Amino acid sequence: MSQDLLERATAPEESPVSMPRAMLIFAHPDDEVVALGARLGRFFSALFVHVTDGAPKNEQDSRAHGFALLDEYRQARERELTQALMLAGIEDAGRVRLEIPDQEASFRLPRLSHEIERLLVEHRPEVVVTHPYEGGHPDHDACAFAVHQAAALLRTRGETAPLIIEGAFYHAGSSGVEAGCFLPDAEKRYELTYQLSEEERSQKGALLACFATQQQTLSGIPLDYERFRIAPDYDFLQLPNGGSVLYDHFPWGVTSAQFCAMAREALEVPCR
Repeated sequence: MSQDLLERATAPEESPVSMPRAMLIFAHPDDEVVALGARLGRFFSALFVHVTDGAPKNEQDSRAHGFALLDEYRQARERELTQALMLAGIEDAGRVRLEIPDQEASFRLPRLSHEIERLLVEHRPEVVVTHPYEGGHPDHDACAFAVHQAAALLRTRGETAPLIIEGAFYHAGSSGVEAGCFLPDAEKRYELTYQLSEEERSQKGALLACFATQQQTLSGIPLDYERFRIAPDYDFLQLPNGGSVLYDHFPWGVTSAQFCAMAREALEVPCR
């Protein structure tokens, strides 16, 4: 059943198989294209949930891109997302933004978990597509934590939780940043790799180009394939990637040690 849901949810755009009820929960506008840009058009009936607004409050990013005001940068990121969804033909898809500033999701783990739980109860998706816990970006890890915790809260009450599907993003590798692949999974969960056709590569490239403010980051995203897997059962109290955490080397608002400490605190918050 789980494998069938994974295959149906990530099938190519031309596939005749039915799409399960889906919710996409990602940290930033553009993450949905990184994960599944070659098949984004199939998600016209999905709910797109963005945890952050894509605009760090320290204004380093906004000023670097020529925006005098932080809100102007925030609005630009929203317009970029709208443009991408229009290009994919799914501009009418449902959208929710949880209004957390970029780089601050880790500081809102209890609230974020319960907000996602509320959305899961309201919309009852069969699958959720989200980030892996790999230490690539703190907002990615916070998003993964909150999705898993929300599903756990549902199961605690005896309710059915959706299947959690991960798209491949980026993490620290032996010789720098590795993108488009997963860290090894000790559980060896079922994984799918789709080699993209020339048309699919062109489509994904065009969608990524919609995010003009993010081109430096997105330039490292491979266009040859997309990978998905059923999410492993993570221990969020342990550092991901054997302690080799990419965001420990960047001023992105939180260290991996701080993240694990906040995850521990969040897990101690009583279930409602």
